[in-house]
Amino acid sequence: MKKISIFIVAILFLNVTFAQDNHIKSEIELMQEAFGYEKKEVMTEFVDLSGVNTTEFWKLYNEYEVARKEIGKEKMDLLYRYTTHKGAVTNTQADNLMKRVIPLRKNYDKLVEKYYKKIKKATNPLVAAQFYQIEHYIADGINFTILDMVDFIQDK
Repeated sequence: MKKISIFIVAILFLNVTFAQDNHIKSEIELMQEAFGYEKKEVMTEFVDLSGVNTTEFWKLYNEYEVARKEIGKEKMDLLYRYTTHKGAVTNTQADNLMKRVIPLRKNYDKLVEKYYKKIKKATNPLVAAQFYQIEHYIADGINFTILDMVDFIQDK
């Protein structure tokens, strides 16, 4: 798991500060492309695929990554919008922020659960549990790092 921790930090430092609006989408896509490739290497190293249908696992994993990246784009857009406020937000802005944050978190959790079930059916419960554990380990590491890097929400 030490390699995963180093990987999380490396991904986050690819773009700690956000560029102007016209470059945001391309930067997000580049980060996600790099993240997807590196993450696949992590999955290869930590998920025991011996004795299971690897073709089906990778097919499901790739489907999952496409859906996860869409959620990731929304999350990055939200993070960019929040960081432009420098931590000072109104009650209305805070409420609007949370109205987007909460559903994003729920959608991510539903997505991981959906693919846990699909992977379990296609392979076995151990492979699915390893997929689930790695996904949450990486996501939680990224979330903690982001929270540590951004300003705490404050009243304007």
